[in-house]
Formats: sequence, structure tokens, C-alpha cells
Amino acid sequence: MKIWIVDAFAEHPYAGNPAAVAIVDEFPEDANCQFIAAEMNLSETAFIKPLNSNRFHLRWFTPKVEVKLCGHATLAAAHILYQEQFVSQKEIVFDSLTGPLKVFSSLNQYTLDFPLQKIGTPITSLAITQNFEKIVQAVHAYDDIIVEVETEEALRNFVPSINELAKIECRGIILTSKGSGRYDFVSRFFAPRVGVNEDPVTGSAHCKLAHYWQQKLHQSKFVAYQASSRGGEIGISIEGDRVHLTGKAITILEGKWQVR
Repeated sequence: MKIWIVDAFAEHPYAGNPAAVAIVDEFPEDANCQFIAAEMNLSETAFIKPLNSNRFHLRWFTPKVEVKLCGHATLAAAHILYQEQFVSQKEIVFDSLTGPLKVFSSLNQYTLDFPLQKIGTPITSLAITQNFEKIVQAVHAYDDIIVEVETEEALRNFVPSINELAKIECRGIILTSKGSGRYDFVSRFFAPRVGVNEDPVTGSAHCKLAHYWQQKLHQSKFVAYQASSRGGEIGISIEGDRVHLTGKAITILEGKWQVR
């Protein structure tokens, strides 16, 4: 089985979010997919099964669990399919646990057509307020929690207690603030409950952040930055109940999985 590592949402190598990508005739057993993802030890490993000329079945695994949606590994998967000439059309359709997902290729970048995930009710839990300072508000956001802090400086300087964050019952914590310069907003993402202490760049989190900041800034187009140590830029456009996430990708490694 061939396998690649791709830096997604990256303008240059060693930036963005690395994902492993494997193309298979048939999916390995779930346990083997999980073993492979744990061995790769990246935020996500994507498994792609071709269905026809531009339609594929896509699954994502963290080192601990299978997940329903992953943005950067979808971008990485599309990048490999174009690189290896599995696809000649400008549009790919991925069947996933979240439903059909489209990816468009244009001018050396990719646009993901994902569901816009609307924010929910405010949170006043002590588990949140005790872990963060200078909070503007915290809200439910589908399977995550969004925590807005007052300044970009507070966001960048935040040092998480991973053990404490792991006690909060959600997929992950999205920390965000209004941005500066060319960025409308910035963010960080912590998901220790699914084996990802801090994710470098998280496409799925921006499905929620897009709606959150649309409500606050009254706009539908954004340039966002995820302020992890690697960092990555995401272009965002809200189209009805869909959100388009745009970024670039770079192949870092190509190899062969030896274990059957």
C-alpha cells in the first residue's frame, strides 16, 4: 500500500497541517486502519477508495478514533489524487460519514465545499472559565466548544493544561479571537480527547468559526489564520448552508506500507 504525507493549508514545506494519505482498493479492517493511523502518529490519516473517475470513499482516523469530518486531510487527499493523476476533472466528490463533500482544484490550490456548522448556546461552565483567561464568551459548536478571548496576544500566549482540557466533554476546544493585519480572525484547536493535543490547522473547526464570526463581523468572506507553532492560512467563503475553505498543499513524503 502506497502512503504519502502532505502538508495541508501550507504555503511552504513544514508549515500547515501534515496528514497521511493512503489509496486502497478496499478499506483495511477498522482495527488495521486504526493501527496504521497510530503508527503514522499525525492528527489524521486519510484512506481513499476509488469509486469512479471523480468519486471516492474517504475515511479519516486520528491516532485514537475514526472521525466524521476532517478538513486538512480532505485537502491532502485531493492533492494526492490530482498529483497521481487519478483525476482529470476540476471537481472531486468524496463520500464520507458527513455525506458527500466536494473539492475543487484551481490555480494550484484547493477549495473544500463543507457543511456550515452553526453555533449553539452559550456556556458558563467552570471547566471552561477555570482553564482560560480574558474570555469574551464560550459557546457550543456542534461537537466542539468555541472560546473567544479578548486579544490575539492572549490567544497566542495561551499555555494549555492538556489533562484539564481532556476532561471537557467535547471533541475539541476552538480558541479564537479577532485578528490583526490581513486576518479577520485567528484560532487554535485542542482535541486531547481524540488524541490530538493541539492541531496545527483544522479545516473542520473553521466550519464552525465561519458561522461564529459571520454573526459577529456581519460578513461572509474571511481570511483566517490558525496560530499553532506551524501555522496556516485558510480562505473562507460562506455560501448559504455551505462553507468553502481554500488552501494549498505540498507533498512531503512518499512511501510503501510493508505490513499487510
